[in-house]
Amino acid sequence: LGNFASTLAFSPRPTSTSSPAPLAASSSTALHGIRSAVARARDSLLSRERTDEDLKSGIAFFYDRSSKLWEDVWGEHMHHGYYIPEDRTDHVQAQIDLIDEVLKWAGVGDDGKTPKKVVDVGCGIGGASRHILGEYEGA
Repeated sequence: LGNFASTLAFSPRPTSTSSPAPLAASSSTALHGIRSAVARARDSLLSRERTDEDLKSGIAFFYDRSSKLWEDVWGEHMHHGYYIPEDRTDHVQAQIDLIDEVLKWAGVGDDGKTPKKVVDVGCGIGGASRHILGEYEGA
């Protein structure tokens, strides 16, 4: 995946709470999505190769349209949790604990120094990165 992931262009999440776009715009977007899905299914059935641009466009379209759903299901941290003790029921805390445990397992901060850099590989919506930055001031 390498460079491919870093070249994906995702549109930013809207920050406005203004009224929704006119129906024509959403119909156009929906029509584009249907046409795109049909074309991808046809190409897949016919074993046609997709260009890098086709893949980027398809991934970006899917990500932009599904991110809100994933956030509603998983919350800010789109990953499983660390369930110790085993009877834990607070799933959000378990997700945060997993981030902290992974940092411990990796030896982050063992030398008493604050990490200077954090790399987010672009999975999810940045919840883990925001948590890490909040834990390590100056990172």
